[in-house]
Amino acid sequence: MGTGEADAAEREVSIQGNRRKPSSMKFFIAVVLLGVLFAFLVGLVLSFLTPGWYTPPAAEDASAVELAQAAEFRLVEEFQKIREPGAPWKLRVPDEAVNAWLAIRLEAWLAHDDRPAWPEFMSAPQIHTTTVGVYVAVGFNASVVGVRIEPIIEDDSLHLHLRGGLIGRLPLPSPPSALLDRLKQAAGAGDEAAAFATAHLLDGQGVPTTLKLVDGRTVQIDEVVLDDGAMILTARTMLRSE
Repeated sequence: MGTGEADAAEREVSIQGNRRKPSSMKFFIAVVLLGVLFAFLVGLVLSFLTPGWYTPPAAEDASAVELAQAAEFRLVEEFQKIREPGAPWKLRVPDEAVNAWLAIRLEAWLAHDDRPAWPEFMSAPQIHTTTVGVYVAVGFNASVVGVRIEPIIEDDSLHLHLRGGLIGRLPLPSPPSALLDRLKQAAGAGDEAAAFATAHLLDGQGVPTTLKLVDGRTVQIDEVVLDDGAMILTARTMLRSE
């Protein structure tokens, strides 16, 4: 083969190679688009599904009523217990006990001492504790929406930092705007419970970590550790100050 023929063959191979590149690029773009479409469809489906842990028990559920009452009694008992002053103690609070109390006892607790009623536009809250935050979800507009919060103790106050949200089973990098906007509107319209939630979730208002007992002693909560399915409190009981 002469030099001219070799150059022509090389040019032909080069042209064929260049023709293949657009085809490969189109295939790559198609794969990316299909991936995005699939992710969107999966996200859409997940947003309509109820999280498996969001199952508020009915008021007629005898076992849930018993668990809610036992959880309330246990919490009061642990806080009122006579302990060595200043010695740290721990209390593990499982999600199932908290969720039973929220579904069964929250409304009655709010009704006591004229506390603000739970917002009518939300169903009973339920929680799901993970090592990266506590999901708090409610029924809202025929779907389940929620926020992921991280409880942090700062300056003797417990602050609830927003770290994300969820719609159905779809986790989100930020809380659902529809839920936050509805809370703000309700708070502005005089809903005290919505105002309370807005103050602590959006405005950064903290909850005091020092609790005064009926006998004058105080309980100081020093730490909140998140585990899968439970929160672990570390606290100290202090003598009554004269």
